[in-house]
Amino acid sequence: MKARCLVEETEGRELDSYDLITVLGLVKEHAFKEIWRRYGPKGEPEGKLNFNLNLEGYYVEMTLETLTALALSPTYQASPHLMQALIRRVLCGHRHGLILEKLRAYGVPVGDGGQINLSCSVGTTGVDLLVNRHPEAPEYRFRKFGTSRVEQEEQRPLDHYDLVSILYLAQQNLTDTIISRYVPQEILNEGAEEEKKVHFTSSAGDYTITFTFQRISNEQPRQVPARGNVSTATMHQVVRRLFAGHAPELAAKELTDKGIIITPHEVSTEFTLARILNDNAIEMSFQRR
Repeated sequence: MKARCLVEETEGRELDSYDLITVLGLVKEHAFKEIWRRYGPKGEPEGKLNFNLNLEGYYVEMTLETLTALALSPTYQASPHLMQALIRRVLCGHRHGLILEKLRAYGVPVGDGGQINLSCSVGTTGVDLLVNRHPEAPEYRFRKFGTSRVEQEEQRPLDHYDLVSILYLAQQNLTDTIISRYVPQEILNEGAEEEKKVHFTSSAGDYTITFTFQRISNEQPRQVPARGNVSTATMHQVVRRLFAGHAPELAAKELTDKGIIITPHEVSTEFTLARILNDNAIEMSFQRR
């Protein structure tokens, strides 16, 4: 029987999409000891780590191991960030053709089949990501989409993938990029400055998230909203936990560990998180269905 890792023991759950994204984030930070501490069977480097997801339309397998030397082969020219993006698109059910188009745009040699294989190395740690589309995978279900640039280019509504992307861009203070990509084109072209908001709903597990992003003026006095000091990184952690279906207690702990006062009961029903960052205001309302 496979030994349970620290995360499985302390959080009382099986490993899932949250952990694949987390491991790739730690790889980006060169936090290899932390990866093995959390996910190694004995908390120490030993052989390789294997992760897998069995989704409706895909089987995802990720392997992390220590290489004997620096990997200079073209095989390892993907990046942890690109792997995270691929996993998110698969989780959100994006059209398979769109996923392949995006990978080709990054220079990744992919065919037209149902198998995608990415590899990357950071130092002497290598990661292999294999995404297999099930032969009987359901056809893409068309969903009504809006007029923002992303929706028009990708022919899909905004969802969890975009929410996470906006949080990343906000951390880098790329307000203009967010507005140009995600504000409806008619408002972008003819609307007043205060109308240029990003506003949409998306699903995360059992929750509906109402997301709002807007540019604000620092010249006007503004009251900080309740729970308005939540970092975008913490927001990201909470959203990913809820998306993966984690217990409300785990999402609540994610917040209380950062000094945000909230109860598991609130998380299990409805709550709001907000952030004023530079000239950006972000608000997310969570409603359990």
